[in-house]
Amino acid sequence: MKFPRAITTLALAAGLATALTPAAAAETIAIFDFTAEQGAHPVSGRSGHWTTSPENEVRFWENGATLRVDAETDHGFDYIALDFTAPSGPLQAGTYSHAQGAHILAISNGLGCVDDYSTFTIDHIERDTERLVALDATFEQRCGSPTSPALHGEIHYRR
Repeated sequence: MKFPRAITTLALAAGLATALTPAAAAETIAIFDFTAEQGAHPVSGRSGHWTTSPENEVRFWENGATLRVDAETDHGFDYIALDFTAPSGPLQAGTYSHAQGAHILAISNGLGCVDDYSTFTIDHIERDTERLVALDATFEQRCGSPTSPALHGEIHYRR
C-alpha cells in the first residue's frame, strides 16, 4: 500500500526540515530600573523601568575599567547615562565603593554629577572574546556628600 509510505515519508521530511532549521538568534535583554530620592542630583525624584522597546532604548558597552549604560525614553528627550568605573582594570563580580576609588558618573538631560559617593555591586558579569555578553548589578549614587539624597537602581543585560 503506497498511502502509509507517503505519510511516513512526509513525516520524516517534516521532522528533518525542523531539525535542520537554524534556531532564532536569542533576543538581547537590556533593563534599567531606577528610583531617585527627591533632591538626588541629577535625577531628582524620578523613577523608571526602562527596557529596550519601541518606546525606550537601553544600551550597554565597556571600555577598559568603565562600563556605560545609556538609557533613553520619549524618543531621546529623556535620558540617563551612567558610567561605572573600577579603581583599576576591568570590572569583575564584587562590590565597589567610593572609598576604594570606584565611581559612578551620572548624567541626565544635560546635568551631571562627578563628585559622587557611590557603591555598586556586580553580581554577575560575563564577556566573550570581543564584548560584554551578560551583566547583573545594583547601585547607589549620591552627589556631593555621603548623606545627599540617593539614586538607586539595578541593571540587567543579556546578549
